[in-house]
Formats: sequence, structure tokens, C-alpha cells
Amino acid sequence: MFSEKKVDEWAKELDTADLPHIYFITFAALVSTCLSLLLPWFLVQWAVNVLAYAIIPKEDADFIVNDYLPELKESIGFVELKLKDKESLFNKLIGMLMKILYAFLW
Repeated sequence: MFSEKKVDEWAKELDTADLPHIYFITFAALVSTCLSLLLPWFLVQWAVNVLAYAIIPKEDADFIVNDYLPELKESIGFVELKLKDKESLFNKLIGMLMKILYAFLW
């Protein structure tokens, strides 16, 4: 799809692509997953609950809090990262959040 297009044509390709354009859930899931690898679970639940209902539409927040988080806990609740890995993930999370914020403000 993109390999045959010029960079200045990518936005049009993405806008017309046959895929869901529900970015709130995608970004909320990415942030939730990263937080679950960085923080104790009780802090993840609190932070995601507060952030989701403050930032994204209620229906999407309900999905993240009530459906995604419980499944996430079962899927990766046993994963423990070393401190160096947590630092690397944290830096990447901050970089991603900065880019998302810039994209939305642009």
C-alpha cells in the first residue's frame, strides 16, 4: 500500500483505507499496556480509569476500563520487566505521547 506511494500521498491512503479510524481506543490501549508494564496494577487501574474518562469519549472509556483492562491483566499480569527495560519503555512511552500530542495539536 505505502511502498508504491510518495510520502505526501500517505495521508490520503490512510484516510481512505478500509480499516477502523477509532484512534481513541488504539491510543488508550497502547498507554494502558505500557502503564501495566511499568506500574503496580492498582495504580494502572486508577490512572487508566481517571485518564480514560477525562480524555476519551465515555463509550470508548467504558470499553477500555471494563473490557480491555481485565483482559490485559490476565494476559500480561505476570510479566515483570527489569529496571533497565522499564526505563527504556518509559522513554518510548513519553516519546510516543509527545508525538501524539503534537499530532493532535497540529
